[in-house]
Amino acid sequence: MVHDESSYWQRFDRSRLSRRRVLKGAGLGSVGIATASILGCGDDDDDDDDDAAGPSPTTLSPGQGEQPKPGGTFTLHMGGSPRSLDPHFDTFPYCTAIVNCTNEGVLRFKPDLSAIEPELAQALPENPDDLTFSLTVKQGIKFQDIDPVNGRELTSEDVKYSIERQMTDEAGKFQHSYFFLGAVDSITTPDASTVLFKMKKAYAPMLSYLASPWTMVINRETVEQYGDLTEHAIGTGPFIMRNWQKDVKFELEKNPNYREPGLPYVDRLEYLIAIDPDTTATMFTDRQVQAAVIGSNQKDRVKGDRGDANYQAVPSQFWRQFRMSPTTPEAPYQAPFDQVRVREAIVSAIDAQQVLDLVYGGDGILTNGPILPIYEQWALKEEVAPYDPAKAKRLMSEAGLNEFTGDIIWATSPEADQIGEILKRQLAEINVTLNLTPMELAAYYNQTYSYKYVFSHHVPLNNPDPDENLSSYFGRNGRFFKYHNPAVWDLIDKQASELDLEKRKQIVQDVQKKIVLDFPMKFMFTVNLHEFTDPAVKGWFYPVDLYDGRKTTAWLDA
Repeated sequence: MVHDESSYWQRFDRSRLSRRRVLKGAGLGSVGIATASILGCGDDDDDDDDDAAGPSPTTLSPGQGEQPKPGGTFTLHMGGSPRSLDPHFDTFPYCTAIVNCTNEGVLRFKPDLSAIEPELAQALPENPDDLTFSLTVKQGIKFQDIDPVNGRELTSEDVKYSIERQMTDEAGKFQHSYFFLGAVDSITTPDASTVLFKMKKAYAPMLSYLASPWTMVINRETVEQYGDLTEHAIGTGPFIMRNWQKDVKFELEKNPNYREPGLPYVDRLEYLIAIDPDTTATMFTDRQVQAAVIGSNQKDRVKGDRGDANYQAVPSQFWRQFRMSPTTPEAPYQAPFDQVRVREAIVSAIDAQQVLDLVYGGDGILTNGPILPIYEQWALKEEVAPYDPAKAKRLMSEAGLNEFTGDIIWATSPEADQIGEILKRQLAEINVTLNLTPMELAAYYNQTYSYKYVFSHHVPLNNPDPDENLSSYFGRNGRFFKYHNPAVWDLIDKQASELDLEKRKQIVQDVQKKIVLDFPMKFMFTVNLHEFTDPAVKGWFYPVDLYDGRKTTAWLDA
């Protein structure tokens, strides 16, 4: 069957390849970076060498093979407050940190992204042909026994409602609509357990999107009672949300009627919110929290003070871009950006390595295009728009542009503020003056998603399937950036409908080069994340995809 030969998430899961081959085949292997920097129990002898080489995206498994102990409160750091608890709308990882515990999806990725597995579904979908996905929901699963669902049983209609809501074409509201919008023709429920997806076209990323941390099954009653899911997260998940003190903390407690006996292991989850990186580091060293992601500039202090901690460094899937104005058919590039050589000049004047060195001490890796190097089989292997200040000055002269002034916005933080200052100095070399405009996180995202700004430097997301990194930023239904280029749109659509893996890889390479050489932005770098957990935390460590907020299997050896 054609689809069976090329649906790589299913194919590689079945083939029982080595983990390294699975990662490569699924687009999750690492390139240009050494083996993982996985350090624990105070072993800091090789820290400098490991950090310099660069880590690969693997996950620790503390407590593997041990008998889990029930009870206790697992306290984690959260780096900010979610704008809402609506997984179909929000884009902050703080949202899924909560919602992936209160709600579930039909499928999910394994924590190391090596395969997709069922969650609410009995098995991976069946594919009788290239345009059909048939999914069976497990029977006997119940929503949490709280108003307004009051413990009623989950049915296929809930899955249908959730996916149809997520793919609603309502600009600025359903940010993850591009997962399915334009690809799914219809969703039907022949019975209470069966969900039948009919596609408009062959669609390679379907399983990846069904397994996304954002594709959560919700219920109609909660939406209708409250009007939205801004402050309410009620699902079938292992934890019930009990308290949300804005900008302070979240408290969740064990769902006593969860479908898997004995799970979750801990009685309570608690998230303490702190935005400042130094405060975050102190919270972990002072044992106020048992898990935290620490910045490059704080990692040595934490490693020195908490040599007992589980520790891992991995390249972040969140990375840095310098963006020019978004464009739409109604709002194309305005002068002087309507000249591609001006955009190229700006990109050529930015020294991403200098920014990485000055702000993060070189603790990261440069990027060549829209897909990060950690996704080896999809990423561009070479830089096609390098730093070239002489070329930048020549292009500006050829464009007849002696000087230009524009605002640059970003979400404020100590590191981001430094990046703004360095970019200002670099672009001043070609007489482009940046008016620095840092903004608080929520205000910045509201401005970003109005798609009205001159410049920004931004931290977008990269996910394992290339479509996520192409269509959501550069496609015709883009949600996180607006980019008007029909030729690129057509190539993005083409890769999404190509089921032959090798052919799809070539299209992905071609479209990335076309995007980079149209110069809508400078693709800069990804920094390394430094992930710490207390040695008492077992059964869980930070997954490769930090949007995956599940904590079901965590337990405390205390």
